[in-house]
Amino acid sequence: MNTSRFRTAVCAVSGAALLAGCTPDVQLDALEQAKTANLARHVSAEFPAEPTVVDDPLGFETASMFFPRSETLVLCDDTLEAQLRAASIAVAAHAPMLVYDTARHADYVSLIADMRTVTVLTVGDVAMAPSSGAMRIRRDPGGIRALGEMTSLRFKEQLVRDVNDAARAVADIDQNDPTWLRAAWADPVTKPGAKAEPFPVQSRRDANMAPQVVATWESSIPSIANARGYGATVTMVPLADPRRAQETLFAMAGLGDNPLIALGSQFGSSEELGFRIRQAERHYRAP
Repeated sequence: MNTSRFRTAVCAVSGAALLAGCTPDVQLDALEQAKTANLARHVSAEFPAEPTVVDDPLGFETASMFFPRSETLVLCDDTLEAQLRAASIAVAAHAPMLVYDTARHADYVSLIADMRTVTVLTVGDVAMAPSSGAMRIRRDPGGIRALGEMTSLRFKEQLVRDVNDAARAVADIDQNDPTWLRAAWADPVTKPGAKAEPFPVQSRRDANMAPQVVATWESSIPSIANARGYGATVTMVPLADPRRAQETLFAMAGLGDNPLIALGSQFGSSEELGFRIRQAERHYRAP
């Protein structure tokens, strides 16, 4: 046998074996690093102490979770263009956001009272008439100039061209760089009587004590906006099941029995999510 070829073959096999042997250790290190990072945050006792799935298409649950009290509120119709504009305002102004459903009008009135809200800004076709007094209702007149006049902030414009990019666009808003996420296909409806009136900007709430928050492209705009308005970072994951995507597992590593907010029913129940995280970690560790 050719000695040179034999040595080459041995080296190739040895190298492959060495790489195969090292790969699990490298992966384990990555998982441990993710767990360490996720567990390093100090989470406020106001949040659940275990994984919690919040299926919140209108924003009620996340508004109550992140904003038990709020002087301001953004309320919009159910079109995506209105939701994007409302989210843009809510995140910049550190305010909660809700999507309006006429069938639940009494619930909005109740939540506004519970939060002790004094200024409501409606975006799009919302069936609430402008009013003044102890609780003010104002209508957004649309356009980028009005955003500055209402909030005293300088907004820039960012086009959202694909509906599937909407959730990520809201999650990625920089609170220090106010941005109108403008739908490329349409602007929100402007109701009669709309004019730019002051909409106070509140202080950021989280004080770096928010839990890990995860979402997918299927998560609702108001739920993401409420987390971002509070000041929490929202991590977008490719799949809801941590057993099916490494990126998802790393975002949730170590949190199977610890604070974690998952936005949307695609994550399963709270109990299922905790189980899946622990199962994914065990499988990942397996030789």
